[in-house]
Amino acid sequence: MFLPAAGCKDKPEPGTDPVEQPDWIVGADLSLLSRIQAAGGVYKDSQGKDVDALSFFKEKGFNYVRLRLFVNPDLQSTASQNLPYVQEMIRKAKAKGYKILLNFHYSDTWADPGKQYKPASWNILGADALAEKVYTYTRETLSQLVLNGAAPDMIQIGNEISNGMLWDSARADVWSKEWNTSARWTYFCRVLSKATEACREICPGSWIMVHIDRGGDRETALRFFNKMEQYKVDYDIIGLSYYPFWHGPLSNLRSCLNGLQMNFPSKKINLVEVAYPNHTWGIPDNANYTPEYEASPAGQTAFMEDFINTLRDFPKVNGFMYWYPEETFIGSGNILTLHRGVFDIHTGKALPVTDVFAN
Repeated sequence: MFLPAAGCKDKPEPGTDPVEQPDWIVGADLSLLSRIQAAGGVYKDSQGKDVDALSFFKEKGFNYVRLRLFVNPDLQSTASQNLPYVQEMIRKAKAKGYKILLNFHYSDTWADPGKQYKPASWNILGADALAEKVYTYTRETLSQLVLNGAAPDMIQIGNEISNGMLWDSARADVWSKEWNTSARWTYFCRVLSKATEACREICPGSWIMVHIDRGGDRETALRFFNKMEQYKVDYDIIGLSYYPFWHGPLSNLRSCLNGLQMNFPSKKINLVEVAYPNHTWGIPDNANYTPEYEASPAGQTAFMEDFINTLRDFPKVNGFMYWYPEETFIGSGNILTLHRGVFDIHTGKALPVTDVFAN
């Protein structure tokens, strides 16, 4: 059921003012912050003084909070962010002065290049009904957020959708003979366009992001966003994930950004997921590459300095968002241990990398 939102119209009027966006985005995906705090997570500055995490990140130069949203998640899992949880987090972050990126997963659980599962309740839907469901779900979600003072400033329609979404209905892949067909791309882009239609209707001033994982893969990124142009998907900003242990050295990132900037000059680009390990345990077993920087607090700091300097060379790049910086010490055991956060997981003290972001 559509919930009428204060200040929203069924169709945006011509000249609707866009959200005022920062010239340079320093963001953080803080989707697990409330759960960690509820479990007794410890946040301290580098001197060991207790801090409020949202206030601490703001003082360190962060101006955006990214929050993922699942349709009907298992609330005991790490993929537990349902609409009430996200709405509360948005209101807390807005009260601290943050802009908000809402990350629709269109799934009950993690969606990424290796898995794009439909929400269980959507499995019975045919092609037309599924596309319409994306529209109504997106519209109703945004309407509720606007109604409750939690409107996002940027909206991400799908998460790391290099291989499509809502498998297998809207699956597409530029390298696969089976999934790289006109019919596949037509339907996938139809689904994306239904999502953008809802976004433009309810949050006409917010930016829409299309996000893929290929920050170090120039050829795939160019092929994918050429499809977005070919099938006329309406969006404002290119989102990329870049993790050096999966996507290769910074030279790969530089090549990818150069190609995107040259070929899509009307689009901004944001590195909406980046992280680096502060311990060797943070390098995944399936890593495709051995990074040049050591997996340590010093190496994490050096990587982020060079990463930010790389982004600064590209006028169309407007910043980045660090993924899961809220990882910290929890007395009863960590909720998700990846060793890529910006607090020491044994003490809760801020690591040296926290002094890099504002620069």
